[in-house]
Amino acid sequence: MTCAEIMTPDPITVLENEPLENAVAILRDNRYRSVPVVDSQGKMVGQFEIHALLRLLVPKVATMRFGIPRLPFVTDDTDDLKRRLSDQYTKPVKRFVETEYIIVHPDTPLTRVVLGLYHYHDNLPVVDSESGRLVGIVSYWDIVERLLD
Repeated sequence: MTCAEIMTPDPITVLENEPLENAVAILRDNRYRSVPVVDSQGKMVGQFEIHALLRLLVPKVATMRFGIPRLPFVTDDTDDLKRRLSDQYTKPVKRFVETEYIIVHPDTPLTRVVLGLYHYHDNLPVVDSESGRLVGIVSYWDIVERLLD
């Protein structure tokens, strides 16, 4: 069995120059962990992940490797968190994408797909080997549904 047999074709994507707000809306409305970001030709640029969104909600110092464990100067006020996020909303989503991710191809064997999901902990973009275009996505749920059929 190959990736093409279980993938979700034509996944929801966001164009790299669209505002961050559009990518956040896709995550929220679909309860996704990530959304593929593509260029105008449909080629993968990266993935906008929920962790990138969370990173925008906290001060930069808190995300540093040796960040401050407690942030007494930061309020837990939702208005403050909303402000931090809205300050970024109009910027292009390509500024916030994760560019290190695992891709698979339609002819990738299912075992390798499962290993990719296991190691990457997120959906896997399915990219056409010849054109480089995003043609589908494989999620944990695609695997589970196929196994339970």
